[in-house]
Amino acid sequence: MSLRHVPEKVITCYDLLDAALAGGVEDFTEGKYYGNGRLSYFQAQKNQAEWLLDQIKCKKGSYILDVGCGNGRILEAAKNRGAHAIGITISKHQVGKCKKRKLRAVLMNYVNIPKGWNNRFDGIIANGSIEHFVQVKDALKNKQDKIYKEMFKVFHRILKPGGYLASTVIHFNQVPNPDEIIKGSKSFEKYSSNYHFFKILLEDFGGWYPVPKQLERCSAGLFKHLKQEDGTEDYRRTSEYWLSAMKKQICKNPKVWVALLGKLISKPKPTIRMLDNLIISQSWMWQFRKQKGKTPTRLFRDVWEKIN
Repeated sequence: MSLRHVPEKVITCYDLLDAALAGGVEDFTEGKYYGNGRLSYFQAQKNQAEWLLDQIKCKKGSYILDVGCGNGRILEAAKNRGAHAIGITISKHQVGKCKKRKLRAVLMNYVNIPKGWNNRFDGIIANGSIEHFVQVKDALKNKQDKIYKEMFKVFHRILKPGGYLASTVIHFNQVPNPDEIIKGSKSFEKYSSNYHFFKILLEDFGGWYPVPKQLERCSAGLFKHLKQEDGTEDYRRTSEYWLSAMKKQICKNPKVWVALLGKLISKPKPTIRMLDNLIISQSWMWQFRKQKGKTPTRLFRDVWEKIN
């Protein structure tokens, strides 16, 4: 399948994050804690999958698409409900892991979804994938709305009448200037806002976030926006768990040593930068921590219904 329009940076970041699986991190999106700080990371991950499936009315016989399916956490939960679930991902490693679990996953970018899939699905989940659809270079050209509108058109054409879409998307709470971000980290004071945003958006993960209400505006005429939840605190709890787990596992888990060694041999510079992002600079975690009473970003869970 084609991966046209997918930046190499985004593919690389998921290949590198794959090493975290050896250290007990099963997914890279926020869990759902329901305000219970004592809830385990793994239960929160299960809660989130079930919540997303509930929002798209997933039941036995439903046809479900997971856009950015990762290693198949939500696909497996849908399969357990008796649904026909398929995932698309830009990572060959993730496709392989899904297939080992007897889950259906395809190497595909969402913009390349074929017309043969038109009106095929009862529900779509986009869990943490939309953040990669716009890149810094797109923001420089003010193409964000155009890309989001095209995304909603794709989702609209592949959903059955009355179908549902559930999304989790990081949004900017403070919007960086793409003209500044493109300059690179040497242009910023270390650990400044621009430094962290550069690490997240350009150097290590690749992407650009929408601002609040932007997706609702871009979906007009195609989807009815049903509800929104703020999951920022849930993402903070989840990402702090990653940090704690990775620190512990790097120190004592031989499986993690082997996984990291493999990444260092195959992709040394990106691996070192990613380790810096997650453990030294902690740029990923920074965006969910309050800075002067306000988090740099916010995580919204949204539910949409197709307008026929």
